[in-house]
Amino acid sequence: MNAARLARDSLALGTGAAVTLSALGVPAGWPFVGRMYVHQYDPQTFFDGAATWLAVHDDVAATRRNVGALVGEVAVPNWRSADGRAFERRMDAYLAGLRSIEIRAVVTAVTLYTAGAAFVAMILFQFLVAAAMAALAVWVLAAALTPPGLVAARATATRCLTGLFARYREVEKAIEALLHGCAAALGAAVVVDVAAEAARGDLSGLRDLASATFAQGPMLVWGTMNRVERDLTAHGLGGVNPGTGAPLPPGLTQVAGAKALTDVMGGGQTVTGRFAPGQAADGSYPFPWE
Repeated sequence: MNAARLARDSLALGTGAAVTLSALGVPAGWPFVGRMYVHQYDPQTFFDGAATWLAVHDDVAATRRNVGALVGEVAVPNWRSADGRAFERRMDAYLAGLRSIEIRAVVTAVTLYTAGAAFVAMILFQFLVAAAMAALAVWVLAAALTPPGLVAARATATRCLTGLFARYREVEKAIEALLHGCAAALGAAVVVDVAAEAARGDLSGLRDLASATFAQGPMLVWGTMNRVERDLTAHGLGGVNPGTGAPLPPGLTQVAGAKALTDVMGGGQTVTGRFAPGQAADGSYPFPWE
């Protein structure tokens, strides 16, 4: 299953249903369009990342076993000198570090798999919602053949869409809570390890974490701006001011719709997408003055 394509199909189907319903006097379908636009992503990247981390675990585990076997051959029981004990302590610490990397790799892989599965679940649910909207639009369109039936169909469709949107938002919040938990798990896996090293007097991990965070600075700034642009576009599609709940000025929703179409067709945000920072060979992102 191509989840990214299904997300685009859901948006197209939901938008078509919302336009049809709006033309028939049922504007309650428009709030779905902005939310469906937000959920345009490709979960495959999470699964690919998880597979990479599992490969890291396998490589580190193999290294630990090989080093452990070599240490076992060298550190024979009759080696009781000070150098021998120092060697054993150093190698024990090294092997413990490898084991820590294995644990973090597994935690990261499981977390990425969980996040990817959550995104897939959201896309599948969104497609079912879009299909329900399309079926409702067809039903209201059929009812339009008889004016009295259209009035009743409008009222029923509005109630159905209002309730469906409430369920949609509940699912969104549940997925969001799960993803926040995944982010917390990833953060904890790093923080606990760095804190444990710092408690032993080794501040190298803390320095590495600070350096890595700084090296990702351009991507963090760009990602924030990209998110802001996406959310503003989604609010424009919804046609309602997110702060006051008042309708947006005439024409703004249409502009947001044209931009959203450009975003989806181009595979990224129209404005900030072109300014994505390039990644260096070491994984860092150069700052504009570099």
